[in-house]
Order: sequence, then structure tokens, then C-alpha cells
Amino acid sequence: MKTYKYLLAGALLIGTVAPVMAQTDTKALQSQVEALVKAKGPDYDKSVKQLYKDNKKSPEALVAIGKAFYNAKDLTNAEAFADYALAKNSKYAPAFLLKGDICVSKDDAGGAAENYQQAKYFAPKDPEGYYKYAMILRGRSPQEAVENLEELRAQRPDYPVDALAGRIYYQSSVPNRFEKAEEYYNKITDLSKMEDDDISKYAMTEFLLGKRDRSIEVAKAGLQKDPRRAGWNRIVFWSYTDKKDPQNALDYADRLFNKSDSAHITADDYAYYGTALQQSKRWDEAIDAYQKALKDLDSDNNAIVQKPTLLKNLSDVYNEKNDYDNAVKYFDESLEATPNPKFRDYQSLGGLYAEIAAKKQQAGDKAGAVAAYKKADEVYGKTAEKFPEQANYCNYVRGSINSVLDPDSKQGLAKPYYQALITSLESKADRTANDNAMLKAAYSYFMVYEYNVAKNTSASKEWAEKLLSIDPENEMAKQVANLK
Repeated sequence: MKTYKYLLAGALLIGTVAPVMAQTDTKALQSQVEALVKAKGPDYDKSVKQLYKDNKKSPEALVAIGKAFYNAKDLTNAEAFADYALAKNSKYAPAFLLKGDICVSKDDAGGAAENYQQAKYFAPKDPEGYYKYAMILRGRSPQEAVENLEELRAQRPDYPVDALAGRIYYQSSVPNRFEKAEEYYNKITDLSKMEDDDISKYAMTEFLLGKRDRSIEVAKAGLQKDPRRAGWNRIVFWSYTDKKDPQNALDYADRLFNKSDSAHITADDYAYYGTALQQSKRWDEAIDAYQKALKDLDSDNNAIVQKPTLLKNLSDVYNEKNDYDNAVKYFDESLEATPNPKFRDYQSLGGLYAEIAAKKQQAGDKAGAVAAYKKADEVYGKTAEKFPEQANYCNYVRGSINSVLDPDSKQGLAKPYYQALITSLESKADRTANDNAMLKAAYSYFMVYEYNVAKNTSASKEWAEKLLSIDPENEMAKQVANLK
């Protein structure tokens, strides 16, 4: 039974499936028990006995008292009153439900399952026993839990079994739980009749499956009932942001931040807000939102967004507003915050410098462009040292960068990188298309260099022949190869 232990508390999350007691003033009994437990004077046991004497003829009253003791965490008396009720009526299903709940609190999965099954047997049309038993089963097999709910469907065709099945799968730990939850939620034709909790789970299921349009549709169905529900406004806001629809995203961000009840704004909310503002090119506001996300991140243990991502987002915003110093600053901080930076992370930094260089060059800032290209070259040099398996790619990029720095090739700045590339790839038997593309760039460089700079037509023709061996239709190579 230990298999179920960590899931037992879930069996008590029954939403609206609890039966209604009509004949007993349960509220008065509950208040009486609450006062008794709170006072807990020397006559406590005597008062408990008196409660039994006053209500011993009513199983309904006895269970109500037992539930009150259960809520006050007095499991001993809670169980005693459940047993009193069964002594009066051995088929009284609510007493078995109470005993099942007590077993859940004691981490006794077997006892809980047995009592919930008894409740099902004696009250076959009451949903509570089915659902609570299903919550026990889901730890072992969500499929068995849902099969149990199908028994309820046979007894109560009117009951929202599909919603309960979707909830079971959503709360399970099977690998395909969201797909299975969606399967059952999709059977519901009238979203307005769903419980609030199921609307939330349904919308989040679709969000987690990447189905943003459906997630929006489901959450908006909930908002028709309660426009100030923070969770539903959040899902719509996030979904529109992921869809790159900043106008709608910012509308629902405003609803979340300013027009929702009891909204707890998280680091993730600020991160999404920053993204929507960035999409709208509202750079300064996006920066402020990302900074708030960073500030809240340390105290938000459930945050999805990570610090390196936020820092990289800040770098992107500063780059988009042409504040290159801060763009590089936050990119460097992002790398420092990344536990094990990968090749693509350093590749992106080199790409950032190259992009900055191109922008500066276009703006007529020649010195700034040269400085940025040199920084890019430096990054790829260090990257090749960190990731030697990517040396060919790094040499290829460094060759391209140095060709830009030395446009007439008179300094031969690109030569060492293209030569290293040729040495590595020329004799490689299983070259890929990317290998050949890099090799063609190296051959082209040396073909032009020998002809224009070294004035060595013979050497240039040799490089042209090499280029034609892997790119037979290269027009420039053909022309050089045919030179006299």
C-alpha cells in the first residue's frame, strides 16, 4: 500500500461531488463539536459521550459529528462516530466515506479503498465514493481509476464523468497524462457547465500541449462566468504572448495585473509581460518588466523562467534598441548564470558581436564595426578551445569574419583559418554537405587570394580545380581553370 501513500491526500479533493445532507442541522452540530474541541476541558470525554447519547438514533447526525471531529483532526472520535453510525445502519454509505477519509489521513490506502468500495456498493448513484476510490487507484493506474468512473456513468448518465476522468489523468504521473486528460476533456461539449477547477485544468492541459488557441478558448469560457479569475486571465495572457499577438496579450496582462481578484503576480508573469512588451517594441517597459522578473525570481520557487533566460531576454531588448554595451553586458551575465554553457550559447555570443558589427558598419561607424568584428573573432577562437569538436565551424566563421576585416585580402587575415579548415576536411572521407560548403568557401578564398594578391595564376588554377571537384558548376572556378 506504500505505492499509494503520496497520493492519498488527493482522494479528499472532491470539488462538488459531496452529497447534501437535508434532514440534520449539520451546521449546528459542527459548531458544537468545534467549540468542544477548542475548549477541551476536563469534561471533554463526558461531553463527547453526551453528543453520542443525544444523537445515537440518527446515522446522519452521527456522521455529521464524526466529520466535525475529522475536520478538527480528532481522528479517534471521528472514527468512533463513523462506527456508531454503522452500528445503527450497517449500509449507511456516508459512514463508509468518512472511514475512508480517516484512512487517507492515516496513509492507509488499503483501508481507504475498502471503505470507498463499500460506499459505492451501498450508494451506487452517489458520485463521491466512485471519485474518492478513483483518486486512490490513480496512484497505481489512472486507467483503472477511469474504468471505475465508467461504472458511475452507467449509474448516473447525467453526471460529468468525462470531467472527472480528465482531472484524474491531469493529476496522475503517467508519461502521457496531458494527452489522456485532453482526450476526456475534449468530450465535453458545453464548457459553461464545467466546474471551475476542471476549466483551469483543461485550459492548462491545452497550454502545456502547445495548443494555444484551444487554451485561450477554454479559459475564455471560464472568464464568461468570472471575468476576474486571475488564473484564467493568466492563461489567456500567456497564450497570446506565445502566439506573438502582443495587442491581445497586453490586454489580458492588464486584466491579470489590474482587474483580477487576489492575483499573485509571479516572476513568470513579469517575464511574459516583458516578452509581450518586447514584441510591441516598447523597449524600456520590457526592460522594467524583465528586471522585476529577475527581482522576484529568487523568492519564487515555482517559477518556470530561469535566470539565464531573463538575462538573455534583456540582452535581446538592449540589442533591439541599439544599446550594444548593455546587450553584451547582459549576454555575458547570462552565460555566467548558465551552469554548463553549451556550444550554441557561445555561438550566439559570437553572432551577437557580428550582428552589432554589421549594424555599426551600416550606420557608418567603421571603427565600431571593426572592434565588434574583432570581438566576434575572439569569441570564436575561445569557443574552438572549449569545444574542439566544433573547431571546423569556428575556423570557417573566423575565416569569414577576417575576410570582412581584410576585404582585399592583402593582409591575408583569413588564411590561417581557411588553411586549418582545409587541412581538417580535405582528406575526410565522409564529408557532409556542411563540410563541403565550408571547404568551398576556403577553396574560393585561396583561389582569389593567389590570383589577386599573390599574382600566382598557376596556384590559383590549382585551387579552382579543387573547387570544381566538389562544385562542378562554379562559374568563377571554371573561368579561373581556363586561364592561360
